[in-house]
Amino acid sequence: MKKILIIINLLCTWHVHAIEWDALDPQQQQTLAPFKAEWPQLSVQQKEKLAKGASRWQNLNKQQRALALNRLNQWKALSPAERKKVRKRYQSFQKMDPQQRKKLWQLHQRFKQLSPEQKQKLRKKYKQLTPAQKRKFKQRQLNRNKNRQR
Repeated sequence: MKKILIIINLLCTWHVHAIEWDALDPQQQQTLAPFKAEWPQLSVQQKEKLAKGASRWQNLNKQQRALALNRLNQWKALSPAERKKVRKRYQSFQKMDPQQRKKLWQLHQRFKQLSPEQKQKLRKKYKQLTPAQKRKFKQRQLNRNKNRQR
């Protein structure tokens, strides 16, 4: 019985010491160098997330890395309130069913194709709507999407 408990304990806690700095490959260490001093204090989840991110980073080409750096810099430029708003929108997006996410992504892609003038015109028009009109507009869009899926 004692052996079984020890084995179960080992199986449940093996990952606690899974990612130590020296266990990272040299490329991961180079990518994660800014975190070296604080690495021992990071949680297992943080270490795993950073190690995964470093591995993904290594597999990106120059163009993809430039895009990622650009997005990181945009994120850093946001105020805490703006970051909170972005996180909230992301969580809402994650809660959508796959069809809704796909439709929203398609609309986003269409919006990106518009000229700057067209984008500005749409933004201005939307900002002029009352909260009730905005809710009605969003509901109409949802209903329209549901009808198209049938």
